[in-house]
Amino acid sequence: MKKPVVLDDFLVRDYLIKILGEGEEFVQEFYKDLLAKSLLFQQAFSKERLPSLTEEDLDLVLEKIFPARRRRQKIIQETGVNKLKRAISDLLYGKAQTWEERVEKFVREIRGVDRKFARDIASEILHFTFPEEYVLWTSWIWDPESESGAVVFLKEEPPKRSMYGETYEEFELIYKQIQEKLLDFGIKVKGYLFVDIFLAMIYATYVDYMTLSTMHSAKGFFPPAGVMARRLLGVIRKEDLLEV
Repeated sequence: MKKPVVLDDFLVRDYLIKILGEGEEFVQEFYKDLLAKSLLFQQAFSKERLPSLTEEDLDLVLEKIFPARRRRQKIIQETGVNKLKRAISDLLYGKAQTWEERVEKFVREIRGVDRKFARDIASEILHFTFPEEYVLWTSWIWDPESESGAVVFLKEEPPKRSMYGETYEEFELIYKQIQEKLLDFGIKVKGYLFVDIFLAMIYATYVDYMTLSTMHSAKGFFPPAGVMARRLLGVIRKEDLLEV
């Protein structure tokens, strides 16, 4: 495996300062809600509970997944409740040699969403059910095909397809590198969930900047970065819905 690209320390530090500038309460509440989401996934998708999940249970969990939220009823209806539960069980507990094999099998079984969304849904289910085992790799974090995503803002070089990894094994090294740099800058949080928040805030800030720079009249019609980041990670609060 090739050596991973080294991210720029000063860019990681600058984005961290911006995020912490949102306020201690914002960061703590965001982290607490993400922990609660992970606990929900661990309980709902446990080996013991998964077989007994109802359509309503699946709807509740899929609502917490950004690419599934608006399509969750279509996913459930077109895939079928039992087939969806089998696909999730195989994703989490089936035998597979690699992350790609595990996710690909799930993608082939799921209906109601396109291939990219299905892959992102699989990544979220793995990550939030086993937060210490799998990192989060969705298309808004790093998409080698479009050479875009939140991680490209952590290096002062134009992104290339292979720059942040074309396989899960390669991308995992980038994700762990971010975690290590955040630890170096004083973020003493166990696990990967704060890295999720860090990357979501970077991507949401980019979307906010691009929206306001291209659509001057859009100000006030799109949510601020903090709300957008919460939506990306599926931990929306009632007050966030009023920000649209």
